[in-house]
Amino acid sequence: MTLVKRLNMIVAIISLIGLTGLLPVAKSEPNTNVNLLWCNENGYAEEDPYANSVAYILADLMNVTPSRQGFDYSTVSPYATAVSYGHATCNTALSNNDCANCLVAAKASVSSSCLNSIGGRVEMVDCAMRYENYPF
Repeated sequence: MTLVKRLNMIVAIISLIGLTGLLPVAKSEPNTNVNLLWCNENGYAEEDPYANSVAYILADLMNVTPSRQGFDYSTVSPYATAVSYGHATCNTALSNNDCANCLVAAKASVSSSCLNSIGGRVEMVDCAMRYENYPF
């Protein structure tokens, strides 16, 4: 190969590499619009041991679900005197990070809306989270 052909090839390769940096990169974010928000009408006092169960369940759902196959996770609190049950799921088209971000929003929504409620449920477009004082 002649020197001119080599230089032309190198210039073409460098140009292609440079152009790929200019291509738009798709960025997705989970859709956290709320479709359903429901709170159990029965409540508990702040000092009730059940408060620890709810805090455990919501944190566990938020932290574990994104790493589960199919983004589907159910859990039970480890506190025998005040048991809480939980379930969370994400749209399987999401990335692990997008699932995690969606569940952060779901936890914030159900925590603030269902304060001191023995059960709560939020269904967003791309994820859902629920907790109760009974198995479901």
